[in-house]
Amino acid sequence: MKLKRILALAGILILMAISGCGSLEESVAEAKKVVPGDWEVIHTQEVDKHSTVVFYINNDELGAGLFQKETFGWNWLGSGLGPLVTHPEGLLWRYSDLGSKTTKCYVYYGLVQNPDIDKIEVKTTWGESAKAEITQSGDYRLWYAFISRPQVPSVDADIIGYSSSGAELYKFSQPKQGATK
Repeated sequence: MKLKRILALAGILILMAISGCGSLEESVAEAKKVVPGDWEVIHTQEVDKHSTVVFYINNDELGAGLFQKETFGWNWLGSGLGPLVTHPEGLLWRYSDLGSKTTKCYVYYGLVQNPDIDKIEVKTTWGESAKAEITQSGDYRLWYAFISRPQVPSVDADIIGYSSSGAELYKFSQPKQGATK
């Protein structure tokens, strides 16, 4: 009887060791060892009860990583990292498809430079309109907007920043693929 309990406990411990880190913070620390550079977590956002996006910054690059909660802990499903679109002035942004075959997340995110921008909206080529969340994290004003499916190419979306009174202060838009002149 004792041997069965010891074997069962050993099996559980082995399963925990191979299935993920016990806490989100532990999983983020493990992921940090893989992503190049010295980056700092600036915000975490729960996507649903089983997944969280972690936003991080490294010099002039902003990244996002998707983490999934499983039975015995958290697993890192991957990250998007790279330079930000910087034109026109007012917002910095990028887009990432995050996840694995079973868990996906599509997100536009960036930094707000213009202090008068109070609202941000992303309009996709298929007509989805996503309102962004803006959060202050230390010296950074991070914004992010989740969309329902991949936007390819990502630069075909319209990104608009508004003042609190609704005045348009920023607009990224370009001719869409297949559009006629």
